Parts: sequence; structure tokens; C-alpha cells
Amino acid sequence: MPDPLVHIEQIADQIVEYCKALVRIPTVNPPGDHYEDLCQYLLTTLQGLNCQVELVRVPSSRAEELYPWGKDYPRVSVIGRYLGSRSQRAGLHLSGHFDVVPPGKGWTKDPFQPVLEDGKLYGLGISDMKGGIASILGVIQTLADLRIELSGDLTFSFTPDEETGGHGGVGYLAEQRLIQADYGIITEPSQPHLVKIGHRGVLWVEFVTRGKTAHGSVPYKGINAFEKMVKIALGLQELEKRLHKKQTAFPVIEPEQRHPSLMIGGVVRGGVKTNVVPDECFLSIDRRLIPEETVQEAYAEIQEVIARLQNEDPELRVDLSTPLRIEPAHVPIDHLLCTTVATSHEEIYGKSPQRVISPGFADSHYLVRNLGIPTITYGPGTISMAHAPDEYIIPDDLVKATQVLTRVALQLLA
Repeated sequence: MPDPLVHIEQIADQIVEYCKALVRIPTVNPPGDHYEDLCQYLLTTLQGLNCQVELVRVPSSRAEELYPWGKDYPRVSVIGRYLGSRSQRAGLHLSGHFDVVPPGKGWTKDPFQPVLEDGKLYGLGISDMKGGIASILGVIQTLADLRIELSGDLTFSFTPDEETGGHGGVGYLAEQRLIQADYGIITEPSQPHLVKIGHRGVLWVEFVTRGKTAHGSVPYKGINAFEKMVKIALGLQELEKRLHKKQTAFPVIEPEQRHPSLMIGGVVRGGVKTNVVPDECFLSIDRRLIPEETVQEAYAEIQEVIARLQNEDPELRVDLSTPLRIEPAHVPIDHLLCTTVATSHEEIYGKSPQRVISPGFADSHYLVRNLGIPTITYGPGTISMAHAPDEYIIPDDLVKATQVLTRVALQLLA
């Protein structure tokens, strides 16, 4: 049989073309543009690569629950399996999300017209994570081209909405029990030389303080909702200092990631006019959890801060909501999946990767916590490029990551 790793080098241009084709489809989330177009492209491509493929649509009746910010835009995923398996027993599942964040300021190139310059392939979402999807396509094409027979199932999914929590993507597939596997890999950007064995948790909390409006010339006749929010922000800053005393035992990328974090003021809104006492103020926070914490514990700490402040100030009225709650998720550092990916990476790249907890969340928690499937993240691209202007990927990295993923599939399923 021809060497699969050599074959990947021979189809390198095709893998790059997959990447370009994906970038040209502007799957911006929110709100969820062009999901159907991209899924149809993947469906057609995979049907030509010896795969059984189908589209999974989230019922519109679930829109308000799962994706209220884009309820007029249908949610659709691609799931399937490579047909060159001797059995349909559970095996390896490869997954990637195809939604991208809106292009921010600072782009000097068209975000949706990929261009190769100075050894870098530019495009929105190319690192996070359409490059990872292209790598999965490269793995499947290699298996199909060489007619490689596997002993267990190689399945895959391509999903929307990871950038907004994944509820209408992998979350829905997990809820419907549409993914079955012994191992999972989500091909999020993991370079240079990282195997992400899990991720921290996240809790987004939104605060709305209530006051009483009055004319700006007689502010004592009103209750200033902004001033009440300042008290909350100061209380949260005190909590942030206490959180720094906590430390994870898991390996991390940077020393600061050993501790929980609390980012205050991602969104702040309030007031209607300069000379009107604001009767409402809005503030959001982003709380990141180390693996040893739970969302319930993190939320209780915040509630304690609010309770103390209200005891000190009876006029402090505030409503809390939690639009995003994701528990930390991880697999053991010495798990067969982690070891296989790490040794495969070292063979291809010539350097042993770090096994770490990712500071940001991924869709892997749906597989780990909801389905009991040991899942890590590993793929081409660097996380530093995610959501950045002039986002790019190195084509050679795209090819090497495809080789690593192919070697892993052959090791686990041969």
C-alpha cells in the first residue's frame, strides 16, 4: 500500500483548495449566515470520498431556546462516516465548527477571498477553524484514494454555532445521541506543538441594576442605576483578587492560566441623556473556571458578592442572568488518545508537544460530559490568529496536521 503520509504531501494543493473554498462561504455568526451553502458544499465533497453523509437540521421550534440571536437563520450540521470500515463498531470521531465571528476592524485583505502571500494563506476563520475542517477532508480523501480499510468506524461532524456556545451545533447532535465513538478529536487550532487535553469552564453573567429616573439638576430625587453598578463592579474586583489564590494542578500554556479569571465589563450600557439620572444599567462579565471548579460554585461566589452589597445598600436592586454556562472538561493526560496524538505529532513535526488545558472552551465538553467520549482538541493553525485581523494559516502546517490526524486514525483504527 502506498504511504498515506506521502500521499498527503501529493494532495497538499487539494487540501489548500478545500480550505479556500470553505473561507469563501461567509458563515458569520451571529447571526448564522450561509450555513446551508457550506453544508451543501461539504455534502457534495464527502459523497465523492466514499462516505455516507447526511444533513441534520435543528427544528425551528427550538430556535428561541438554542439560538435566539439568529432564529431567522436555520441551523444545519453535516454528519457521516467513512465507508471503508470492516465493522460499524464505535471508533474515532473527527469534528469541526464552520461558523466564524464577524470580521473586526484592521483587515487589510478581503476576509472572504483567501489569498496566499509570503507563505501565509489569509482568510476569516482560516485558523479558527476552517483549516481544521480542511484537514479532516484531507484525512478522508487519503483513506478513500488509497482504499484503506479500517477495523472501526471513522465518523465525522461539521457543525455551526461554536462561537456562541454550540447549542445548535454539537450540543444538538449530542442531545439527539447522533455521535457514537470511542475517541473524539475536534480540530481546533493547536499549534505550535500543543495537544489540548481539555478546556476551562465558562460562566457569562449579565447584571441589570434598577434605579429611579430624575432630572440631572436634582439627582438626589432619583436613584442612579449606574452608581449602583459601580458598587457591583468594585465588589467583583475584590472577588477577582480572591480568585487568584486558586490554582489548577493541570498543565497550562501560560502561567496566568493556572488561576481562574474574571473579566468585568465586556458590555456596559446605561443612561439615555446627559441630564437624566439613569434608571437602568447593564454590565456583563466573563468568568473562566479552572478544571477543579464548577459553574454552580462560581455562580454562588458572585451571588454572595451581590447579597453582601444589598445588605449594605437596601436600594441596590439588580437582576442577574447567565446566558452561557459551560463546565470544564478534560481527559487524563496519559489517556491513549492523548498519547497517540502526541507521539504522532512528534513523528511528523520532530518535536514533542505539550499536553495542556486550553484557556478557551471548545465543543469537546459536549462529547466528554454529555456522551462520555474522551475528546481532545488538535488541529492546524494557531489560537493567536483566532478572531484577529488578517487571520492566516501556514499551508505546511495544514499538511502536517493532516498527516498527524491520519496517523492517529490508522493507529487507533487499523
